[in-house]
Amino acid sequence: MTLHGSTTDRTADFHAHHAPVGALASFTVGRFDGDNGPGCEIGKAIPGGGVFAGYRDGDGPIQLLPFFRIAPNERARYGLEAGAKQTRACFAASEIRRDYGWCTDRWSAGDLQLSILSPLGELPDPATASRPAARDAFCPAVSVRLVVRNPARVQRTAVFALSPGGEKWLPLPERNGLQTRGGLGLACAHPAARWFTNFDIEGELNRTHVQPLFGLGHVGGLLVDVPAGGEVVLDVAIAWYRPGPATAGRPMAYWYTRLFSGLDDVVAHQLARTGAVAAACAARDAELAAARLDDEQRFVIAHATRGYYASTQLLDDAGRPRWVVNEGEYLMMNTFDLTVDMAFHELRYHPWALANVLEQFATDYSYRSRVFHPAEPQRLLPGGVAFAHDMGVTNIWSADGRSSYEIDGLDRACFSHMSCEELLNWVLCAGVYWSKTRDRAFVDRHAGLIGECQRSILNRDHPEPAKRRGWMQCEDERCRGGGEITTYDSLDHSLGQSRANLYLAVKMWSAHVALAALLRELGRDSEAAASDAAASLTARAVCAAADPATGLLPALLEGGTKAPIIPAIEGLAYPWYMGLKAACSDTGPYGAMIVALRRHIQAVLREGVCLYADGGWKLSASADNSWASKIHLCQHVARAVLGVRQDAVAARRADRAHADWQRIGAADHAVSDQFRSGRAHGSLYYPRIVTAVLWLDEA
Repeated sequence: MTLHGSTTDRTADFHAHHAPVGALASFTVGRFDGDNGPGCEIGKAIPGGGVFAGYRDGDGPIQLLPFFRIAPNERARYGLEAGAKQTRACFAASEIRRDYGWCTDRWSAGDLQLSILSPLGELPDPATASRPAARDAFCPAVSVRLVVRNPARVQRTAVFALSPGGEKWLPLPERNGLQTRGGLGLACAHPAARWFTNFDIEGELNRTHVQPLFGLGHVGGLLVDVPAGGEVVLDVAIAWYRPGPATAGRPMAYWYTRLFSGLDDVVAHQLARTGAVAAACAARDAELAAARLDDEQRFVIAHATRGYYASTQLLDDAGRPRWVVNEGEYLMMNTFDLTVDMAFHELRYHPWALANVLEQFATDYSYRSRVFHPAEPQRLLPGGVAFAHDMGVTNIWSADGRSSYEIDGLDRACFSHMSCEELLNWVLCAGVYWSKTRDRAFVDRHAGLIGECQRSILNRDHPEPAKRRGWMQCEDERCRGGGEITTYDSLDHSLGQSRANLYLAVKMWSAHVALAALLRELGRDSEAAASDAAASLTARAVCAAADPATGLLPALLEGGTKAPIIPAIEGLAYPWYMGLKAACSDTGPYGAMIVALRRHIQAVLREGVCLYADGGWKLSASADNSWASKIHLCQHVARAVLGVRQDAVAARRADRAHADWQRIGAADHAVSDQFRSGRAHGSLYYPRIVTAVLWLDEA
């Protein structure tokens, strides 16, 4: 879609990620008068960074895109300000057009175009991929193309340069380019490129000294002359390379270190394939443009895809690939309640990644625990297997069976345990993985764990069958008398509390349905029947909670808040995706619950209940804290599963609101997840919003 620098329509002034796969790196660009540039392992736009792209005619002012902070010139610190010729000018916002495709992000202003290319493809399994295929898929670099035309009669100079957040530049050996000590590389194959480092662009264009690489300068880049009436195309590779162990706790290097010998090798490979990258990006752009979606939905999908890959890591675990998706700004590794939402994207483009994460949780981040009923917190009851919230933080692996996030002894507050929710997440991820791939070897390998999961879920309702109610009643012993929380950790009890939570109950129903399918695949029909019975119990409990007059369902099925919530319907996504359409049908075995959930979502989609004044969706009527990823997942469920569609005007308002939350409310933070009244509040720089990929199934 086309965006403009002016905010009178859809603004172009916002950050977006442009990232390679598996390098935990992002070339974050798009914010006018802000920090722009390449960062690695930091979970935010690089402080003090700047991107300088533009041109100068003769000795006139240099015209630049405004991707840097307007700040006092560093030259003054060295007593060089007096007499310096200041010749910088930025294109006005009204002059800038941004074409934001799925894989191509392009700015046009004056006589230049700047494109950043982020290809999206079906990634090969690194464990079995050929070396050429792996080098293409996991090359830790992005491609930038700067095109400068010169319709004037005087010579024009094109410039592309970076200020990498205070790092200094040095030459890149064997290559026409620059590098930093921190492992960032910048290279271009144009034979006429003149490389420089200096305090700023003006200092370089007006320099009188001979030496082009000034060691104190933090701006580094290239200059190329554009003859009168001509055009120059500069293809630039921005690359990262960090050798040796990248993680602690379990020392692992990046997988790309198996594929490339260093920065020279990376940039040479990236530059050689720029044409192929551009063609692949153009094809994906056309694919999204042709999808039966509106412009705002296309924007969200493109924006979210970029955010996902910026958080990815592919690591080398003693010769075995290990896939990690970091939790945006928080940098928690493989947060499980994100994995379950990102599964749909991974199954579309690289199913092996989901299986890889499930294996890691099964092997290293599962644990066995007992449970207690809050009426008798001192009496421990049989529980079973559960899974940690995450695997570590900031490249530091947690100990086996432990997360970086969860703290023992808390009562339904941030950092408490999510034992039941993460248990459900393993089952749901396994179910959608099997349904998509029919990987029977995976199911056979985990046959014992699947049975354990079934027993543990039943026990977390209650170990005594006669006392089961269809939802989570019993807390994990790690809470030490407190209580568990859900992924909605920063919301009030309408969504944050696990016990008796409507959202979690429907998700538990979904896990029972998935388990029944998995157990039948294993030929264990009697166990499958037990899951069928448990699903029926949950469905009856949900139906019984509905207000017969309004159709509204309470957020908590027992005690506490009655505030309506949108995520009551979230759990339906998983059996639907598995192809278990009868389970989601009005005429199926759980038809009464499906009807109740439809009535509920129809009742809450009203301003003042679960709609904001701008038309955006509000997850809970009692909390001003809404997460884009969950909204987009529930939009899909409402439309595709329940057949609930807002009228055309309301739907367009909602789509515009959600897109503006990203473009305006999270302009400084690239794609973000958590919003309060349309402004980013947390979960910045986030990967989970790829739940929107499900809209392509609708289209």
